[in-house]
Amino acid sequence: MWPVLVLAWASLFFWGWQAVDRYLPVRVPRKRLAPLGVYDEVRQPTGPVSLRLKRLGEVRLAGVAAPEGDSARLDLAGRLRELAPPGTPVYAEPEWTHADGGEAGRASVYLCPPAARSGRPFPYEQATLVGAVLVREGWARVDRLTPYRYRSEFLMLEDEARRHRRGLWKSP
Repeated sequence: MWPVLVLAWASLFFWGWQAVDRYLPVRVPRKRLAPLGVYDEVRQPTGPVSLRLKRLGEVRLAGVAAPEGDSARLDLAGRLRELAPPGTPVYAEPEWTHADGGEAGRASVYLCPPAARSGRPFPYEQATLVGAVLVREGWARVDRLTPYRYRSEFLMLEDEARRHRRGLWKSP
């Protein structure tokens, strides 16, 4: 008799728990989140869309492709030098979706310089991607060959630069 009574109580408990469980808030285990990227310092720009960083070495800006013409590449390199001059502290976040690790063995990263008003190296509320600035101003094209995280945003910025005839799309 006792086993039947215990089984009845257990089944009643589990049935009641399942009925109430869907209305309870979801409990998420507490985890300490680690940052995705690293704080680094710019050593020098090494190309139109690549830089040498102090800790990471040679990196390429994710989502950005250099234009074809030599004068356009020099303009892009000059603007990159203005946005990230040597000695600038930056936050570099790697692009994990790159299948081949970038071109010529260089890692692809999203680079964020510090905000002008903040002493912190990476204030999230004021973050600006260097690649997004270059595309929005029309100095660089969007990399259409490789998949990456912010592809749709970069394509919208390139379309905006074309419509407003900025940088590469200025009328001659």
